[in-house]
Amino acid sequence: MATTLTAPPSAAAARVDRQGRRDRVSFARLLWVAPLTIVVALAVNYGIKLLVQTLDPSLQRMGQLQTPLVSLTGQGAIYAVLAFVAIVAVVPRPIFWYRIVATVALLLSLIPDIALGLGGAAAGFGMRVMQPFLSLGMPAPGPAAGGSPPAGGPPVGGMPAMSVEQVLVLILLHVACYAVCVTMLTTVSRRPAR
Repeated sequence: MATTLTAPPSAAAARVDRQGRRDRVSFARLLWVAPLTIVVALAVNYGIKLLVQTLDPSLQRMGQLQTPLVSLTGQGAIYAVLAFVAIVAVVPRPIFWYRIVATVALLLSLIPDIALGLGGAAAGFGMRVMQPFLSLGMPAPGPAAGGSPPAGGPPVGGMPAMSVEQVLVLILLHVACYAVCVTMLTTVSRRPAR
């Protein structure tokens, strides 16, 4: 009677198996983690708003810390959740790849913020990039909204630059939303190890 010898699993195969187990996402958990992620991202960014306005009262007049804060944070968190669900549905190592996609998205989202700090044509570019996101959920200008369309366009000579402090606040808000979404989606939504 011949016996067959099986080689022990290689270190690479064991690492892939451990990685596969770590990358398993529970859709049952995701049903409550997704909305919780959005709420936590909104709460964290609102807390940052309160903190920075307490430390620097001049930021009370910063328009991005008013209604756009809630709208843009909510949109960013919702898009993060949708991207996570899509990646989980089609990619073999979803958590690994989601972290990469989210990091690239964060870096791209900082471009308009930095452009606003440069002023002139760069700031105009930043506003044009953000306009579709800023207008979501806002009433359209005109008679139905009780106003008229804005006249004239950007000021002559381009838009003035935002202060460094304001740009840093915008960057901090983006990074905070990124950190909340990536941390919660990639850790809390994992299927428990058995």
